[in-house]
Amino acid sequence: MRAAPDELIARDDELSRLHSALTRAGSGRGLVVAITGPIASGKTALLDAGAAEAGFVTLRAVCSMEERAVPYGMLGQLFDHPVLAAQAPEPVRLTASCEDPQDGTDNRLRAEFTRTLLALAADWPVLIGIDDVHHADPASLRCLLHLVRRIGPARIAVVLTELRRPTPADSRFQAELLSLRSYQEIALRPLNEAQTTELVRGQLGEEAHDDICADTFRATGGNLLLGHGLINDIREAWAAGRSGVVAGRAYRLAYLGSLYRCGPLALRVARASAVLSASTEPVLVQRMTGLGGETVEQVYEQLNEGRLLQGDRFPHPAARSIVLDDLSASERRNLHESALELLRDHGVAGNVLARHQIGTGRVHGAEVVALFTEAAREHHLRGELDEAAGYLELAHRASDDPGTRAALRVGAAAIERLCNPVRAGRHLPELLTASRAGLLSPEHAVSLADWLAMGGRPDEAAEVLAAQRPAAGSEQNKALLRVGELSLGLVHPGASDPAHRTDPFASGGLAALPGPARNRAVADKAVIAALRGRYERADVHAERVLQHTHATADRTTAMMALLALLYAENTEAVQFWVDKLAGDEGTRTPADEAVHAGFNAETALRRGDLTSAVEYGETALGPRHAPTWGVAAALPLSSTVVAAIRLGDLDRAERWLAGPLPQETPESLFGLHLLWARGQHHLATGRYRAAHTAFRECGERMRRWAVDVPGLALWRVDAAESLLLLGRDRAEGLRLISEQLSRPMRARARVLTLRVQAAYSPLPQRIDLLEEAADLLVTCNDRYELAHVLTDLAEASSMVRHHSRARGLFRRARHLATQCGAAPLLRRLGAEPSDIGGAWNAPPGQRIASLTESERRVAALAAIGRTNREIADQLFVTASTVEQHLTNVFRKLGVKGRQQLPRELADVGEPAGRDRRCG
Repeated sequence: MRAAPDELIARDDELSRLHSALTRAGSGRGLVVAITGPIASGKTALLDAGAAEAGFVTLRAVCSMEERAVPYGMLGQLFDHPVLAAQAPEPVRLTASCEDPQDGTDNRLRAEFTRTLLALAADWPVLIGIDDVHHADPASLRCLLHLVRRIGPARIAVVLTELRRPTPADSRFQAELLSLRSYQEIALRPLNEAQTTELVRGQLGEEAHDDICADTFRATGGNLLLGHGLINDIREAWAAGRSGVVAGRAYRLAYLGSLYRCGPLALRVARASAVLSASTEPVLVQRMTGLGGETVEQVYEQLNEGRLLQGDRFPHPAARSIVLDDLSASERRNLHESALELLRDHGVAGNVLARHQIGTGRVHGAEVVALFTEAAREHHLRGELDEAAGYLELAHRASDDPGTRAALRVGAAAIERLCNPVRAGRHLPELLTASRAGLLSPEHAVSLADWLAMGGRPDEAAEVLAAQRPAAGSEQNKALLRVGELSLGLVHPGASDPAHRTDPFASGGLAALPGPARNRAVADKAVIAALRGRYERADVHAERVLQHTHATADRTTAMMALLALLYAENTEAVQFWVDKLAGDEGTRTPADEAVHAGFNAETALRRGDLTSAVEYGETALGPRHAPTWGVAAALPLSSTVVAAIRLGDLDRAERWLAGPLPQETPESLFGLHLLWARGQHHLATGRYRAAHTAFRECGERMRRWAVDVPGLALWRVDAAESLLLLGRDRAEGLRLISEQLSRPMRARARVLTLRVQAAYSPLPQRIDLLEEAADLLVTCNDRYELAHVLTDLAEASSMVRHHSRARGLFRRARHLATQCGAAPLLRRLGAEPSDIGGAWNAPPGQRIASLTESERRVAALAAIGRTNREIADQLFVTASTVEQHLTNVFRKLGVKGRQQLPRELADVGEPAGRDRRCG
């Protein structure tokens, strides 16, 4: 049978050598050819191609490990040929009944076998093809040796296929062959990557793109049997509508078949390696299998040559699973027991020991609880939150102690809140019961109370803290409870005791707290300082916390510190820390992504980047992230609503305002953001009285809760603006403005106040106030507010007949409003709807001007060919920050990638630094 073409890929030279040898044999120069190679390298296919050569009488035998103990088994297959059976009936009889050969049989068969073959070769050239000769029975090999010593002048070719093994199955036979002048070897190797690509495309067609070919080579290493199996699986997957490289049944059978053909030693080593997994080391495999060090080394060499292993690792995750699935339950338990015993003294990580502990089936008891808890801690530190939560669940099941079980449940819930807060909610009933039973430590009680508070359940949070007070004997426990009360009072100032709205650590006491609780207390102190107008202190506290906070491990702490900077009107610092804490995109949890997107939405709004504010806000409030916010969802919601209003998309703003939030949101600190956003929506839709009511209600709560700062809401200015639009009570409006000017505020809040004050003022004073506001905005990087101020200033200049100046101001204002996409402001500036809709069809220079400073810096470096990592290193930011900036750049410039970035960007110089404290 002629071999299929794809079975002989890259075998042209070897096939040519075999044909030459057979030609010589056919002309009377007998020889022996050994086709050697690792498992599934195409040895049989090459022999088949040679056997198809016309003019030879072909005798074939296939040896197997199971038949090696049967005397003359191989010889019997060779005699099972009509021509030989007719010429030598006696050897046929002897080989058919030689399970227990009599004395003298061996000599008789050797002589008869040689005589018969030499006689046959006198009439016809003879090809003796023997597959897997390393499994041949010794008696047959002795007969074969008897023949090959005598075939020099005969027309006989003996072609053997042999698996390259650490130790030959029959060393004497190998040595005899090597001593023959007529012996030659054809060594095969697995396919390389290019040859594998040829095989894949020959079977699957050009639909097999480069990634498919590369993945196939990685999973097979050029092993032909694995390659054919995987190609069959890919074909079946494609027929079922699945894409990519899928290792299925055919790959499984090919891998197991290859492994079993390598012999029992290879099977033992592969099984030990599969159980040890990442802990695999030759010395451990040696101890688990009971094999000698040299033997293990030779077996690894054999498995690597056959591409069944790569080093001591499996070529594909499915390969390891295949080996494990082939074990019986008792075999697997025994191997895990052995691995666990070996690794305990080997200094491996707790999660590795825990995996083997599970494999043993022994998953109960205090020692097991400690092991699973350590494994959870290690996974948590690596950001593998699902695995961490899973191990804490196992530890919970393994424990009989109620207090330990409660602590483990708190830990599992805290982790699940980061990746799946909806699922985490199932733990709350058990934890509340544990709290009432006094089973929670003060630290865990504070964590639970914080969770309940952010989830809009302040009464239950207060109940959890109250249950701790009678037993809080130590100074540390009392300090922990004060942290919980402080946090609850901040998040729900309307539902807590007024005494808890002051700083309980104002006179010290932080030293008694453990690290994470101390950081949370300092973050809360920063928020209190910002809400009392002590901005510099808020900056110092917040940045100190953020320098020592891991966003994932201390998400709420990081969020409170960012909130302190936001309320202190330090927008640039918020942006800096949001980017710094973001981490790599692939390792962020949904909670990390929510915080990143939510605070980016607010900072984008305060910079006048309205489109980005909406995009970030919608990300923060999407199905994947919204559950992580709780009552704090009102913060990104307000940013998204106000940005949509300024873009002129009132329908979108209204849809967001109608969305569901926790019931207690209005009575929380974050509810003030929502109330302010509703007021802005009323203003935009012409409901000025409703807007005024909303702003006054917001202000009354802020004063009652002692959180009256413009970084949270500039309610006095907004209420004054609504009175102005109502055309009534100018005195009240001026009073509100005057009151606001007497309070501490930073540059951006002062700009907003000056702009509304100017609207209440006579023309000459109005122009002075607007010019002061415009000067301040140059340092504040808020394009929308600058456009608004310049529009007011242009109108005022026109009213005093400074028409040339007014035209220049109108042009600048329209340019800025176009960059922001602020349709209502553009309409006020006289733009036609077509102008507004085509605002981004601007020339490259104008589009480049729409970029923020950070985006320009990143884009300039990308334009000259720097990679994301090089840009990150040069600008001292994370690679994910570079990716986010480039995404915004591509959108704003209307390009698809860095290759299309305008060359003008390469000429953009390094912008001057800005005052980070500017809001």
